[in-house]
Amino acid sequence: MIKFRAYNVIVPKFKIEDIVVGGLKTVYKAFAGTDLQEDEYLVAVGAENATEVRNILEQLSGLGLTFEEGSEESGDFAVMAKEGIWWHVPWLIYTDLGCWFIADVEAPAEKTNNA
Repeated sequence: MIKFRAYNVIVPKFKIEDIVVGGLKTVYKAFAGTDLQEDEYLVAVGAENATEVRNILEQLSGLGLTFEEGSEESGDFAVMAKEGIWWHVPWLIYTDLGCWFIADVEAPAEKTNNA
């Protein structure tokens, strides 16, 4: 489970391994010194404000993950903020307690906010 911060940019580990050259090692190096969380399935980069989130999105895009500027969305990662999720992704379950990858056996089966 990824615990909430003011802002979390959440990426499934499988996306990192499939898309980013060097996989998780590259992401850990790119975000060294930041507020990183991870569980078995997800990596999250914490941020204090929307400006920091924008910088994280640019870094992730530079590593090869997609971000659609026109729609301001991605299927490769999601942003969970204090006001809620910025866009829905099919692989993320979230409640007021935190976020889980959909295949996580510890993910709650009820009360998800995903559409």
